[in-house]
Amino acid sequence: MTKRTGLNHPPVTVKRAVIARDGDWCLLALPGCTGEATTTDHRANRQAGGSRLLNHPAVLVAACWSCNGRKADAHAITLFELEDRGLYVRPAATHAATLQRCIDTPVMDLEGRWWLLIDEHTREEVN
Repeated sequence: MTKRTGLNHPPVTVKRAVIARDGDWCLLALPGCTGEATTTDHRANRQAGGSRLLNHPAVLVAACWSCNGRKADAHAITLFELEDRGLYVRPAATHAATLQRCIDTPVMDLEGRWWLLIDEHTREEVN
C-alpha cells in the first residue's frame, strides 16, 4: 500500500480500512489498471493540498497506483465517465458542501452495484 502520510493525507489506518471496505480492488478501472488496490483516491479534488475535511472516508475509494495517477491527469471525457459512476464528485463552493455531495453520491462497484459510503468500514447498497 502507498504510505503517503502527513497532515493533508488520510491516516494509513483509514486507507487500509477503505481498501478493505471496497473489496481490495481498484474501483476506478481506467486503462492500465493493475486491479489490486494499493492506495485510496479522493473522489473530490482537494485542490492544492486542500482541507483535511475531504479526507473523510465517504470521499475516499480504493485505487491502484496506476489509476490514481491517471485520474489526476485525466481528460474531461474520463472525468465524465468517472462522475457517472460516482467516482468523481465536482467541488462545491465550500469543503463542507463538497463533503456533503460525496456523502450523498453513491459509488458504482465493478459489478455494477451502487453503494453509499458511510465510513471507512461500512457501505450500504442502494437499490
